[in-house]
Amino acid sequence: MTSLDDIAFTIDRDGVGALDRHVIDDVVTLAAARGASPVLTEVFADDSEPGPVRERAFGLLAMQISSGRRRFEFTLAA
Repeated sequence: MTSLDDIAFTIDRDGVGALDRHVIDDVVTLAAARGASPVLTEVFADDSEPGPVRERAFGLLAMQISSGRRRFEFTLAA
């Protein structure tokens, strides 16, 4: 699996649209295993969402995944 840092660098350099589907699926699997927000996970994985929205969702997911905490409450501002 690609590290979350490597994914973040790719998103920063080339945008979330540059991620391979298998990388996105790996993040989705990891997020589910760590009890991360299913809403953020769905937004990140949804190709029809605008890039900046998906990028924001990834950032919040990465924080949830790496912190090990299971309960998060975030508000996504437009």
